[in-house]
Amino acid sequence: MQCSAAMTEPRVAVAGLSLLLAACGGFTSISPSAPSPIVSSQLSTTATPGTAPTPTHAVGPDVPAGLVPSQQTITASVGPLANYSAPCYVERYACERYRFTMEHDGAAEVTLSWQGGARAMLIQLYLAGAGLVHEDVAPRDGAPTITFRRTLPALDYELRVVNMEPDVAHPFTLTLTTWQ
Repeated sequence: MQCSAAMTEPRVAVAGLSLLLAACGGFTSISPSAPSPIVSSQLSTTATPGTAPTPTHAVGPDVPAGLVPSQQTITASVGPLANYSAPCYVERYACERYRFTMEHDGAAEVTLSWQGGARAMLIQLYLAGAGLVHEDVAPRDGAPTITFRRTLPALDYELRVVNMEPDVAHPFTLTLTTWQ
């Protein structure tokens, strides 16, 4: 089969394209560039007839056994955007950044609570200098609180507390618990 074959019928073209990609090397060496998003909620397995199951929000994976916890609590405020030299989230929103280092492989649990509406803030976990690891918002009709847990390798990280309301300041409490 030549890699420049032309095909006119749609079914033949689809089959030909599949063969062309496989025969010409195609996408045989593509690797994922980032982990798949973790499902942040699980559904209850019991339901009464006529009602939908109520979702329960999972915090994250269990902490590996034998690790020692350390907790840091930050009380601060973020916003309004006019008080910042430049926006840090999609060029529109103010954020506060907090770096931390995992000296050893372990886990981190983050809890962000604030004064304001449930969708006024979001939290992001970045691998310092490399990219987004986790992003989370509060449930639409829930309390203004976000909690998540991730297992993490020994690297440098950054938490970003993002204010999604550019003209308002939101006081918040950020609790970071690490297990190493």
